Amino acid sequence: MTDLLLIVPHPDDEVFGCGGTFVRMAAHGKKVATLTLTRGGAGRSLGLCSQAELPNVREQELRGSLAALAVSEAHIWDYPDYVPDANRGMEHRDGLQAVPEADIVGRIADLILALKPRSILTFAPNGSNGHPDHVYTHLYAMKAIEQSGHKLEKLYYFASERPYAGEARAGFLAPQEIAARHLYPTHFVHLETEIEAKLRAMGHHRTQALSVLSFMQYAPRRLHVESFHQAYPELAPGEASATVLWL
Repeated sequence: MTDLLLIVPHPDDEVFGCGGTFVRMAAHGKKVATLTLTRGGAGRSLGLCSQAELPNVREQELRGSLAALAVSEAHIWDYPDYVPDANRGMEHRDGLQAVPEADIVGRIADLILALKPRSILTFAPNGSNGHPDHVYTHLYAMKAIEQSGHKLEKLYYFASERPYAGEARAGFLAPQEIAARHLYPTHFVHLETEIEAKLRAMGHHRTQALSVLSFMQYAPRRLHVESFHQAYPELAPGEASATVLWL
């Protein structure tokens, strides 16, 4: 049985919010599996490769990151990710929201049944920053859990102590909608030696160096404190725990 299944849309989503937790889980003999729905072909390349080569490059970056985090089971699918504009030399595309729902939900449900995870971790309803791929990953994951019929022990979302305060972006949830759907953390993992492995994993995402630097600038606390919202079973008001189930 898998202790935790992470469901995210893009390479690098695995490290920012939970990379250190993965390292600690491995040290405790816990099994983690990850599902990444796209290969991140709409991201920036920083001139390190062509846009056409980027999906292959980012998949290898993801595999390197997961190895640094001591995760040995990675499922990497090839659905299209969101392209907001033509600034990256690509035509606009709607990404995960345009994927036939029955197809992707069915595949996720099949994977859940195969892995039988004790817990699942994914994005919250607001997608953290309103990114459409994050939002639809949440929707598909919720429907897949229901369709699978698998009984989870716990369901967690990424969560931050401060609501996202970025500017409005085309195709993203409006800032007021992001705020309305914000869920505060119920659980925290305070990292110690795991920070070194987390930084090594971040370093594997060379094409996404600007995202790494932005993360370090605007969310430095998340380098050493990873936070989550327990969605199932629901906690009573004011109830929380310092220790997540999978530890």
